[in-house]
Amino acid sequence: MFVAVSAQDDTTRVDSVVPPLEIKFRPQISLGTGMFTYYGDIANNNKGYHPTVSRLARDLRITQPLNPNFDLSFYVIFGQVSANERTLTRNLNFNSHITTGGAVVTYNLYHLLNPKRNINPYISLGVESIEFLSKTDLKDKNGNTYYYWSDGSIRNMDENDPNASNAVEIYRDYTYESDLREENLDGFGKYQERTMAIPIDIGANLHLSDRIKVRLGASMHYTFSDLIDNVSYKSVGNRKGDSKNDRFLFTHFAITYDFGTREVEEKPMEEETFTEEDWLAIDTSDYDGDGVVDLLDDCIKTPKEAFPVDEHGCPLDGDKDLVPDYRDEEPGTFYGDLVDLKGVTQDDYDLELRYLAYMGSDGDNFIEEYHKTTSGEEGLPRDEIQRARKELKYTVVVGMNTKEISANDLHEFLSYKDFKTIERGDSVFYVIGGFNTIEEALGAKEQLKGEGINTESIALMRGKPAKIHKLIGEEYINTIDVSPVIPKPSEKGVVYRVQIGAFSKRISHGAFGKLSGVEEVKGQDGLYRYYSGVFTDKDLAAKHRIEVLSEGYEKAFLVAFNDGKRISLEEAGFKLKEGAKDEITESSEPTQGALMKGLVKFRVQVGAYKNDIPTEVLDVYLRLGSVIPKRDVRTGITKYLVGKYDSYEEVNKAKQEIIGKGILDAFIVGDFNGKLITVQEAIQLTK
Repeated sequence: MFVAVSAQDDTTRVDSVVPPLEIKFRPQISLGTGMFTYYGDIANNNKGYHPTVSRLARDLRITQPLNPNFDLSFYVIFGQVSANERTLTRNLNFNSHITTGGAVVTYNLYHLLNPKRNINPYISLGVESIEFLSKTDLKDKNGNTYYYWSDGSIRNMDENDPNASNAVEIYRDYTYESDLREENLDGFGKYQERTMAIPIDIGANLHLSDRIKVRLGASMHYTFSDLIDNVSYKSVGNRKGDSKNDRFLFTHFAITYDFGTREVEEKPMEEETFTEEDWLAIDTSDYDGDGVVDLLDDCIKTPKEAFPVDEHGCPLDGDKDLVPDYRDEEPGTFYGDLVDLKGVTQDDYDLELRYLAYMGSDGDNFIEEYHKTTSGEEGLPRDEIQRARKELKYTVVVGMNTKEISANDLHEFLSYKDFKTIERGDSVFYVIGGFNTIEEALGAKEQLKGEGINTESIALMRGKPAKIHKLIGEEYINTIDVSPVIPKPSEKGVVYRVQIGAFSKRISHGAFGKLSGVEEVKGQDGLYRYYSGVFTDKDLAAKHRIEVLSEGYEKAFLVAFNDGKRISLEEAGFKLKEGAKDEITESSEPTQGALMKGLVKFRVQVGAYKNDIPTEVLDVYLRLGSVIPKRDVRTGITKYLVGKYDSYEEVNKAKQEIIGKGILDAFIVGDFNGKLITVQEAIQLTK
C-alpha cells in the first residue's frame, strides 16, 4: 500500500491504493533448430543466392512472463554462416562459426487479439553478444592454392605464370581451412572476433496444450561489425565491399514447455440458454417474403424478381459465377471463367475493351466506364466496340475427341470447307460453320441433322486461331425466344486437305510449328489424324502440300472429299503418274517416318532462370561443358539445355550422367526444328 501525506495538516489519509507488480516465477524452456542465412559484402548482399548457402543452427531459450502481455527471454544460439561469390573478376568465400547469447523482450499482441487463440503472433526486440570465427577455402586437400582463370576454371598456377601451359585444373573441396584474421588480406590486423547486435524477431506460437507450444519465427540480427566475412569498404582492390555492417537471418522452429503452475479460473454461474429451435419458434419474421425466416436468411433483402431462392434465402446461381440467375445475361458459364457484373464471360478482348475505355476516360470508375462503353454512350468509339463484337461467331459443335468417330463420319466432317477443330485444355471440339447470330447457328444445326450428322451443342468462338468462348446448352436455348434461320448455303463441291500423318498418341497443335490451320480428329481405330489447310482449288492444294513437305513432313499427302465421302485424287481432277497408288480407304496403322530424319532431337534441360544463374549452379554448369541457353521472349525465362540426341535411349543415358554430377532435377525435352516440345511428343514424331 502506498500512503500519501497532505502538506496542509498533520493528519494522514489514504489517497489511492496501487497494487504492486507481482511477477510469479513461471519458467518456460524451449529447444529449437533453424537456419542461418548471411547478408553481407560477399555475393552482393546475397542477390542470386542458392538456398543451400543457409546453414543449420540450434538455440536454447529460457522465458519468464513479466505480465499477460510481455515476456523476458534469455537465449544462446550456435550455428554457422557461409557465402560464396564466383565471378570472372572476384572469387571470395568464407564460413564462420557463430555463438550468440542475449536477452529479448517479447510482446504477444494480446491487447489486439483474443488471448485464447490457439495461434498467437508475437514481436521481439533485444540485445546480444556474438562471437565468430571466420575461415576461407584457399587450398584443396593436397595443399594446392586455387587460381581462378578468366575461362571460369580453377587451376594450380596463376594464369599469367610463365609455366601456365603446364597448369592442371583442380576443384574446390569446400573445406574452409584458412583463418581469415590470420591471413590479414587487407591489413586489418588482430581485430576482435566478437561484436554486439540487435535482434528483431517476428513469429507465432501454436498452443498444443496448456504447457506445450510450438514456436515458428524469423529473427534478423543486426551486428555492429563489418568483419564477419572479413570484407568491408576498407578492403583492398576488388575485395572492397560496402559500408553496411554484416547481418544474418535466423529462421527457426522450437518446442516450448511451461514449468509454471496455473491458477484455476472460477467458472461463472450457468445462465439459462435458448437453443436455435427455441429462437426459431419465437421469431418467425420474414422481411423479404421469400419463405426463409430472417434468422436463417443469408440474403435478407432479396428482391421479388429474384424468387425462388435457395435454402439460405439467396437468389439461385446455377452456373456458380456469383451473378444470380435473375440478372445473369449468360447462364451456363464455364467453371473458372471470368465474368462481368452481368454474368457475361470476359476474355482478353473484353479486358482490352476495359483498358481502352479506361485510357479514354477522365479518371472515372473503371467498371462503370466499361458498362457505359458497351452501350455505346461514351468512352470507347462505337466502331471499336463493333469490331470486337464482330469477332464473336456462333458455331455448331458436332463432336469431341472424347468420342471416337467412324471413318464415314470423319469423311463427312472433312468434306465441309468450314469444318475445324478447336483446342480447349485437353479437349478438342469438332465444329462446323461460323455465324453472326444464334438463329443462324440453330438453323445450321437443324440442317446438319437433316443431312445425318449428330450435333452436340452451339458454341461461341472468338479470335484467330479460333478459341471456344462459351458453350450454349439446350437448357439455355429453350429459355430464349428465337427461331432457327437457315443460313446461306455453303459452297458445294470438292474439298482438298493435306494429311500430315496419323499418330497413336495426341500431339498438341503447337508442336506443328509453322503449319497453319492444323485440324485433329480421333478415329475409332484410336489414331489421331492431323490435317493442314482446306482448299477448293486443286492447284493451291498441291502447292500447300509442297510447303508441308518442305517443313519436313515427308509422308504428307493430298486427300479429297465430295458430298460427305472421300474420293480418289483422279476423281478430284489430278493426273497421276503411272503406277502411283490412289487409295481412298483410311489406314489403321500409324504413319511410319512421318518426319524427315533429324528434325526431331532430344535434349536435357538442366535449369530455367528468369534472372542470373546462382554462382553455385554456374560452377556445376561449367563442369558439364556445353550448356546452351534458350530464352523464351514471351515469359522472359531462359532455359539451359545440354546436347542434341537422335534417340531417347541416348538422351536418357546423358540425363543419368548429369544427375550423377549433382543436377538432380534434370529432365528430357524434345526439339523440333528449334522449337521445344514435350518428350512424349518428340517420341511420337520420331516413330
